[in-house]
Amino acid sequence: MNRTRWAGLGIALAMIVVVGLVVGGALSTGGEESAEARPPFMGVADPKAPYDLRFIDEMIMHHQGAIMSSAGMIADSRRPELRDLARRIQASQKRQIQRMETWRKQWYPRAGAPMMGMGGMSMMGEGMGGMDMMGRGAMMGGDHTDRMFLRMMIPHHQLAVDMGQDALENAEHKELRGLARVIVDEQSAEIEEMEGYLKDWYGDASTRDLAGPMRDMMGRMMGGMHGMGMPQRSPTG
Repeated sequence: MNRTRWAGLGIALAMIVVVGLVVGGALSTGGEESAEARPPFMGVADPKAPYDLRFIDEMIMHHQGAIMSSAGMIADSRRPELRDLARRIQASQKRQIQRMETWRKQWYPRAGAPMMGMGGMSMMGEGMGGMDMMGRGAMMGGDHTDRMFLRMMIPHHQLAVDMGQDALENAEHKELRGLARVIVDEQSAEIEEMEGYLKDWYGDASTRDLAGPMRDMMGRMMGGMHGMGMPQRSPTG
């Protein structure tokens, strides 16, 4: 499995773990004010990289998490609404990944491979243990899995919205700003859609406020080569 796939798996796992920890009362959400004070990135890309390169690397990893989670959790849901949502998430975000990968090659041809810290690999085992804290029922299929998917994907989408809004102000390339606008609009609409399902089907409140703790958990799980003192690989050719 390549680095991007490992990153996607780690992000998907972090989504499950952080929701379980908050639901179980083991992790504080920190409140709206502290969430706003956090930087928009998850901390999985090189902080010294140009802004647009960092955005691309972080958003690709973020999208991989959503693609893998939707495929594994709701693609075969008994609810047609969620099966349709899974198809839309995968189709749209796969296209966006392809665009970002193309821009990365064009704009940063000398950039090394996207960073994926070995710290994230070692913490995946730790994260798997955390799944018990939310109850094994979340991964049993049916309504258990549908509900958990909604609870974790709402804040996951909010992370993308936060990064997209920041890119509208700070991205250098107009193409990236255009994509950021699409991400903000698309994922904001999907958040509202999922909030409606969560309320109507399960009587649950929105989990948007878990975006901050989720960002922190992802950063700790994924680490970064810069945090491990490991040099980024040089491009070949």
